[in-house]
Amino acid sequence: MCVMWVVVAALAVLGPVLAHGLSFGSYDLLNQYGVLRQPGIVHNLQAGDQSDQIIPWATLAWTQVHHGQLPLWNPYEALGMPLAFNWQTAAFSLPTLIGYIFPLHLAFTVQVVVTLVIAGTGVYALCRVLRLGTMACVLASTVFELSGPMLGWLGWPHAAVLSWSGWLFAATLLVVRGQHRLRAITLLSLVIAAMVYAGQAEILTLVGLGLLLFLVALLIQRLPRLGGSGPIRRPVLDLSCGVLSGIALGAPLLLPGLQVASGSQRAVPGGDPAELIQGNPALPIQNLSHFIFQGFDGLPIAGSHWFGYAGGYSETAAYVGVIALVLAVMAVAVRPRRPEVLAFGFVVVAMLAIAFIPPLVSILYRLPVVGTVLWQRAILVVAFSVAVLAGVGMDTLVRAHADRSVRRWTAGGFTGAGLLLIGIWVFGRGHLPTTERNIRAESFIWPSVQVVLGLVVVATLISWHGRHERTGSTDNHSYRHRVVQLACASLFVCESVFLILSGASLWTSSSTPFAPTPAVVALKSVVGSSLVGLGGSLCVIPPGLGIPGNAQIVYGVDELDVYDPMIPSSYFSSWRSVSGESAGIPNDNVYCPGVNTARLARLFGVGFVVERTGTPGPLGGVFAKAIGDEDLYRIPDSSVATLSPLTANGLLPAEDAPGIRVTVDQSDPASWKLHTDADVPEVLRLRLTNVPGWHASIDGRSVPLQSFVGVMLQMKVPPGHHTIELYYWPATFTVGIVVASCAAIGLLTAFAVQFRQRRRPTS
Repeated sequence: MCVMWVVVAALAVLGPVLAHGLSFGSYDLLNQYGVLRQPGIVHNLQAGDQSDQIIPWATLAWTQVHHGQLPLWNPYEALGMPLAFNWQTAAFSLPTLIGYIFPLHLAFTVQVVVTLVIAGTGVYALCRVLRLGTMACVLASTVFELSGPMLGWLGWPHAAVLSWSGWLFAATLLVVRGQHRLRAITLLSLVIAAMVYAGQAEILTLVGLGLLLFLVALLIQRLPRLGGSGPIRRPVLDLSCGVLSGIALGAPLLLPGLQVASGSQRAVPGGDPAELIQGNPALPIQNLSHFIFQGFDGLPIAGSHWFGYAGGYSETAAYVGVIALVLAVMAVAVRPRRPEVLAFGFVVVAMLAIAFIPPLVSILYRLPVVGTVLWQRAILVVAFSVAVLAGVGMDTLVRAHADRSVRRWTAGGFTGAGLLLIGIWVFGRGHLPTTERNIRAESFIWPSVQVVLGLVVVATLISWHGRHERTGSTDNHSYRHRVVQLACASLFVCESVFLILSGASLWTSSSTPFAPTPAVVALKSVVGSSLVGLGGSLCVIPPGLGIPGNAQIVYGVDELDVYDPMIPSSYFSSWRSVSGESAGIPNDNVYCPGVNTARLARLFGVGFVVERTGTPGPLGGVFAKAIGDEDLYRIPDSSVATLSPLTANGLLPAEDAPGIRVTVDQSDPASWKLHTDADVPEVLRLRLTNVPGWHASIDGRSVPLQSFVGVMLQMKVPPGHHTIELYYWPATFTVGIVVASCAAIGLLTAFAVQFRQRRRPTS
C-alpha cells in the first residue's frame, strides 16, 4: 500500500502535465526557431535541453532498438556522434529499457514516471532499513520524490541518477551492518551499475561524494575512543567489493564513455562550466531561501518568468518545504546519538558548504579530473538528505511525542520558520518591478500555510499533554495514538499537497510531439540524406536557421550543427584552422559553423546550405528553393565520401583537393559500406567524426584510418575494384562487456558457493 502511494504521488504530479497529451516534454520551445517557427506561447523557457537534446536522443535510441540495432551511433548530428556512450542519452538505463517496451509517443513519459517511482521507493526502502515507521517512510519518500531537485531536473539524466540515491544509501547501510553480506554487496553493486547507466557522470560524482561523507561520519562514530564498538575494517572491505563490482558491471558504458569524454569540449580547461561560474563559482547565499520557497525568484513558465540566478531555475530549485525542514532539524537535535542521523546531518552541512562557499568551490574547480563538475549542484544531495532526516523527524514525533524535548524542538522549529518568513517579507523581498514583486509575494503562501499548520499541530500536542499532566488522567492508549496520528497526518497531507502543486506547474506535454511544419517537410524532401549546413551561426538565439541542433534527429535531417557536452574539442579547432572563424560557442558546447563558401561546404561534405532570405548565399552555391523565411542553396560536387588521387610521390593531396563522389550504403547507423574502382592509388575521405571506435576494412582486410582536417577520417585505397566497410564499435566497449561479465559471473559464483555451503549437512 505504501509503495502504491509512491506511484500515486508520481501520477498526481504528472496528471496536470499530461492533460495536454501523453508525450511528456516542452516541445513548444522549438517553435521559436528556423523552419519550425510558428506563433505560440512557450510553456517553459528553460526546458530547451529536453526538446532539443534529451528527447531526440531517446527517440533515436528507441528507433534503433526497434530496428534490431544497438543504439551506438547518432548519424544526424554534425558528422555523426556517439549515442550510447554520450552519457546523457542513458540508452542502457533501467527507465530507458522499460520505455523501449512502450510505443514511441509513450516511451519518454514512461521513463519519467519510472524515474519518480525509483526515487520514491528507494527512500522508502532506506527508511525501512533505518527502522522508521510507516508514516515516516512515506513522508520521506514523498519529500524526495517530489522535491525541487527531482522535479526541476525531471526528464534530464540528472534526476535519473539522483533517483537511485535512496537505494544506494540503503544498500550501503545493509553492507555496513554486515547481515546477509553477499546479498547486501550484490545490491550495492547493482545500484551503482544502475546509476552509471543512468547517464550523468557529474551527478554520479556528487552523489558518490555525499555517500563518502556519510560513510566517513558513520564509521568514525564506531571508533573506540569515541565510544563506538562496531567493526570498521570489515565494512570497508565489503563496501570496496561492492563499489568495485558496481563499477565493473557499469564498465560497458563507463570505459567508452570516459574515452569519449576525455576528447570532448567538456574536458577542455575553462570550457564548460566556465560560462556559469564566471565571477561567482558558488550559489549566492540568498538562494538558501529556495529550500523553503518554490517560486521566490519566479518560474520559467508561461505567465511567470525567472529573475533569479543566471544559471537557470533547475540549477537552484531546491524546495522541500517548511515542514520537512523543521522535522529534519528536530531529528538532528533530538536524535544526535543515532549514528545515521548525525551522518546525514554532516552530509547536509558539507554539501551546503560545497554549493554556497565561494573559496571552497573555487578550490574544487581547480582539482584534476573532477574540476569541471558544477559543484553548485550539490544542493541535489542536500535535498535528498533533508528528506531522509524529515522522515526521522516524523518518526520521532509519532513515537516520542510525549518527550518534552521533541515538542519543544518542533515548536521552536516552526516558530523560527515563521520569524524567518516575516524577516524575509520585511527585509528580503528587495525592490522589484510590480510583476516580479507580485510573483515573489505569492511564493510566501505555501510556506506560511505550512508554518501556521505546524504551529497549530504543535500547540494542540502541547496543550493536550499539558492538560493530562496537570490532571494526572490517563487516556486510552489507542485514543492517544489516533490523536497523534491525525496530527502527523495533517502535516504529511499539507507537505504532499504543497509538493504536488509546486511540481505540476513546471512541465507540459503534447499529443503531437515534434509535429513537422510545412517548411520542415519541404526541407526534408529537397535535401534527402545530404548533410545540411547553416549559412550563419544562428543556431542558438531565435530566429535561428534550419532545425535547432539535435532536434533534426526526429525529422531525419542531417545538419552540421550540434549541442552536446560530449562534442569533440577538435570540431572547434578544426573549423577555425580552415576558415579562420569561430564555429559556435565552445563554452556552451554549441557547434554551428557558418558555411559561407562552397569550398568549406565541400571540405566538410555539406550538400546544402540554408540562409536567411535576403542574405547572400554561400560563395559558389546554387540557389535551390525558398523554404519559409529561408533560402536553400545546393553545393555542386559535395559528398560525405570522396576519392582523390594521391600525389605523384604517393603523398596525400591537399585537404581541399577535388574528389569523386562515392555512394555510401548505410543500412545500419553504426556502419558504412562503399565500393571504389580506380586505376591509381587514392585516398578515401570520409565526413565522419574521428572518435575512437571506428574500424575499416578493404575486401575484408583490416586497414588503418587516419585523421582528416583534425576531425574527420580518411584512408588510402589501392587501385582496382574494392569493397570498403566501416563500423563503429569501440574496443573499450568490448573490454567493458568482458569486465562486466566477469563481475556478474563472480557474484553468481559467490551465491552458488554460499548456497552449496548452506546445503552441506553438518556432522
